[in-house]
Parts: sequence; C-alpha cells; structure tokens
Amino acid sequence: MTNISKLAARAWDSATELGLRRSLQTLLSMIDDVFFDLRLGTDMRAAIPQSRLRVLSPENQADAKPYVMTRARALRHAFRMSPAPRQLRFNDIGCGKGKVVIVAAMSGFTDVRGLDFAPQLIDIAERNLDAMKNRLPKDAHVRVERADVTQAEYSPRDCVFFLYNPFGADVMRGFCEQLGRSLDRHPRNIWLIYADPAFLPVMLQYLPVQEKSRSKYGGYEFVYLENCPQVTATACYGLSEG
Repeated sequence: MTNISKLAARAWDSATELGLRRSLQTLLSMIDDVFFDLRLGTDMRAAIPQSRLRVLSPENQADAKPYVMTRARALRHAFRMSPAPRQLRFNDIGCGKGKVVIVAAMSGFTDVRGLDFAPQLIDIAERNLDAMKNRLPKDAHVRVERADVTQAEYSPRDCVFFLYNPFGADVMRGFCEQLGRSLDRHPRNIWLIYADPAFLPVMLQYLPVQEKSRSKYGGYEFVYLENCPQVTATACYGLSEG
C-alpha cells in the first residue's frame, strides 16, 4: 500500500470513528504539527518507546507510556476550555520533549514547569526550550526538571496540572498520593486537565477533586477537574514558598 493509500485509509477510519468535524480537527492538527517543528526549529514528532529510555526510577518504567507528542491545536483548545488562572504554576506531569510546556507558555501561563523521569527526554526538552527562547513571552518562566512525579516536591505555588495519560494505575496512585500530601500541608485550590483519562477513577479515589466538565477535540478527550475551594486563587499565588 502506498503512502497516499495509507493516508486515505487513515482518513476514512478517522471519519468513520470520530465524525467529520473531529476528523477535520485531527487533519488540521497533523498539518499544524508538521509546521510547528519546521517553523520553530524544535524536535517533537518522533515517538520514543520506553524500552529506549533510561529513567530515574526503573521500578516505575513498566507502568509508563511511550513518548507520543501531544497535538498543539488540541492543547490550545484544552487551555481555552480550562478555567485555571494563568498566573499560577502550571505543571506538565510526564513532559516528554516539552511541547506542552511551550504551548502552555504561549497560551498565557506565566510560570510553567515540566517533569519527567527520563533524562534523555529532558535533554531534548531543554534543547527545544533553547530553540524557543526568543519566541516565548518575555514574562513566562519556563523550565523542565528530571523528576519522578511520585517523589517530586509540589509547593504551594503548584496549582495547575496537565496529564496526557502518561502512566498506568500504580504510578497514577503514587502521583496522586504525593500531591495529596502537599495539599494536606498547604491547602489550596488546584486545577487539573487530564487528556485521554484512562485512569480517572484512580485520580478521583486518591485526590480530593471533582470532575467539572469535559471536551473533545480531534481524537482527544479532556477532563477538567478541581478540588473543593479552600482558598482563593490569589491566596494560592501569594504563598511565598518556592
């Protein structure tokens, strides 16, 4: 089968499964992502299986998903739909090559952090951020860190979290328990955006959050969650811990 035939077959399958509108969104997203790398000089598109990565916590690797790029148009949609305040710290949990943190900064978030337990992916993400240094908003503080999200420190400023189905139930539970301990120490409002929410029941079991809404864009489904309001967003932002 030729490449054109394969593309046509994929387009037909998409139209059958998703409908015309979401299939068109997917097609536009694919085109946009080709030009994303070409225009910005980044390296996002190539998938990387976990078997090719060395990680900080090998005991968690079997539960981790392969690196797969998130589509920029779908991210912009999700950020428009989320009520999370833009001045609060945004965390991409399992940030891979850094596309989410870049799009978050370009979507108005001013304090952006990506976490991943694969140093190889963080190295690529740092190169991508360097390629973007003159294109990101001047008021945006963007960085990526080598960290196991089940052990990372979440300070009072960490209030917004994005996950694109990065791992299975066991690591999801560990992440939620770690974030829950932070909430116990520093009660605050949090907002979560969970893409392709395969383990939403685990999140709802181990975090004091509620599903507020859902949206779909192309082949993605996003769930937006918040905890029960405890402090104002301004108070959350004003806490002095790093």
